[in-house]
Amino acid sequence: MRSAIRRRSIRSTRAGVFGTIAAMWMAGPGSAQEFPVSPSLPPESRQFDFWIGEWAVDLRMQGSDGSWQDGVTATAHVYPILSGKAVLELWSDDRPHGIKGYSLRAFDAARDEWVLWLNWPGPNRSGSSSLSGSFRHGRGEFYSSARADDGSETISRYTFSDITPNSLRWDDGVSRDGGRSWSSNWIMEFTRSAAHPRLPEAGGAAPTYHDGTRCTDPAFGTFDFLSGHRSGAVEAGGSGSVTIVGYRILDGCAVMTFAGADGDPERAWGFSHLTFNTYADRYELTTLNSLPGTPVRVFYSRDARELVLYERSEGAAAVDRFRIERHADGSVLWVHETPEGDDWRPVWAGRVR
Repeated sequence: MRSAIRRRSIRSTRAGVFGTIAAMWMAGPGSAQEFPVSPSLPPESRQFDFWIGEWAVDLRMQGSDGSWQDGVTATAHVYPILSGKAVLELWSDDRPHGIKGYSLRAFDAARDEWVLWLNWPGPNRSGSSSLSGSFRHGRGEFYSSARADDGSETISRYTFSDITPNSLRWDDGVSRDGGRSWSSNWIMEFTRSAAHPRLPEAGGAAPTYHDGTRCTDPAFGTFDFLSGHRSGAVEAGGSGSVTIVGYRILDGCAVMTFAGADGDPERAWGFSHLTFNTYADRYELTTLNSLPGTPVRVFYSRDARELVLYERSEGAAAVDRFRIERHADGSVLWVHETPEGDDWRPVWAGRVR
């Protein structure tokens, strides 16, 4: 049943959806929103453009008695990044210690669907999860599944619907009978409050960061040194200057970075989300670059004493790896390597201060 659901979700009338959503987005307050878009991207990459902006969110949650309760408000900042290749969401409950969330969304041409990576951490609890799917008849539907020890399967579904230039609806769905019936715990109503938000140029704290007390375990502070604005040079895999800008997000649970000529997220070459994955008990790096056709990739550490992260989990052959080194002179060396015989060859390396 799950495969049938996936097949239905993938058969989207993409040209029609793209035209309708893009027209609505350009007709509303977002008509003045302009950002760089690579001409090499497929048209499907524009399907989430309607969501770019700052949004007031009304969150409804279903109680244990089945009733729906309003009263939780939030702000969502949704940014275009990597020359239009992806959309970044930072979602923050308006209460100082309320719910915080992050997502990265990019169209994977090889898979012919959108892939969503999310992190909605709890106190000292963090880690990414993913869904995939597509737009169909003006709705976005994205699925994931999990199998319990007893063999039963739970399907999760996120739906974007009722999309206008200034509003939209998001809801979650859960099915435990192969998709024959669904229940929902959360419904979010989005109302546009501003167009085209921008992250601070100097890096540092970004939306979803309050006082850093959500994740206080020392492991979560490992990547804090990446926060801020640093410039330097490419040392392998190219030449010229590079700037890396880092942001603390999710109230101390994660850091995200952008690498590019000037560090501007909209024109950056590379994006990374770094956290300590408490479920896997290791460091985690989610990364995406602006090159056409490249997918989101996830790397994990094997040793908490080193910031070396491998594309596959321990016990499987490594494909690529990242090294992030902090040196005594204040510089940071960031290296992407691929195996070559018994050694590693740098794909790209940059040193910034």
